[in-house]
This record gives sequence, structure tokens and C-alpha cells, in this order.
Amino acid sequence: MPQLTVVHDVVCPWCWVALRQAERMRIDFPSVTLRWVGFELLPATLVYTPKPVDPDADKKPPIPTRFELLQLADGLTVPKRTSKLSNSRLALEGGEFAWGAGKQQDYIEALYHAYWEEDRDINDLAVLKDVAEKSGLDVFEFIAALESRMYRKHIVEFDEPAHAAGIWNVPTWKFPEKWVAEQPYSVVSAMCKRFTG
Repeated sequence: MPQLTVVHDVVCPWCWVALRQAERMRIDFPSVTLRWVGFELLPATLVYTPKPVDPDADKKPPIPTRFELLQLADGLTVPKRTSKLSNSRLALEGGEFAWGAGKQQDYIEALYHAYWEEDRDINDLAVLKDVAEKSGLDVFEFIAALESRMYRKHIVEFDEPAHAAGIWNVPTWKFPEKWVAEQPYSVVSAMCKRFTG
């Protein structure tokens, strides 16, 4: 089975779209195994400065953002979260455990659902325990792996370490032909067709 790596971070709305694209891909290209690799978008060491509000925004005609156009192209609407942004490091480490246990796709789906649709804090071990249970993982071993930080070094942080690894955006689909990021399904599926062709 061909394996395709997808670089992601669960707190990124573009990656929520990638998960929906992956659902379509599993139908259109059932022979492909996805390998989700966590890159931490907002590590504790990174100072995040939100874009300043445009004081003249109400005077200008609305222009769709790239993300709005992506959602439109794929017929999707990202869920609206009301809780604060979670630190995703432990959740991403859990993804590495799930890969080793042969349950990564189930874990990724449950994790994104908990964060986006259920608006839960994925930095909370109780939430991650619930995600592990829903994924069919051995919960005792899962929690032990997170508490011991067994997979800590498997997660790459933004900005400099990620850039050094060639990752500038999440999601990034690492096709052998070319890596692509933040693309509509039409692009991703065309790449996958050539990849499996």
C-alpha cells in the first residue's frame, strides 16, 4: 500500500479541511495509507502576535480570504469554536503512539472531532483519554506514553525547526512528486491520482 505523509496540527482550521479531504481521499484512493505527522504550530516558546484589526475594515467592500475560498471550493464550513486555543503538543504526541498501535486514523478523527465539533481542550489529559478510548487504543499505555513524554522529540515545532525540515505551512501533503500545502481537494486528488497511477 502506498503511504502518504500529511503534516498537520489539530488546532489549525486548514488542517480540519485536510481531514475532510482525507475522508474523500480514502473513498477515491482506497489503496493509500495516510501517515499524519504532527508539527506544533504554536509551541510555548513561540510568541504569537495576532494580525492587528484594520481600522478601516468597515469602509471597505468585503474580500474573501484564501481560507474562505478554500472552504467554498470544497463545500465545507469549519466549525466555530468558542473555547480558547489549546496547546496541541500532547495531542500530537498521542498521534505518534496511535501510529505505532495501528490506530492513527481513528485517533486523528476522534481528536479533531473533540477539538472542533465538541469544542474541547485537547491539552487536557481527561479529554485525550476519552479520545484514546474512542479510538480503540490501550488507554493505560496511551496515558503512560504521554506522561513519560515518550514521543516528545517526534514533534517538530514552528517556526525555525519546521522551516529547516522544509515545512512552511500546515497541512502539507508530502507527495513524492511535489509537496503541496493548503490546497483544495481538486489539487490534492489530482496529485494523488498521479501518485497512485
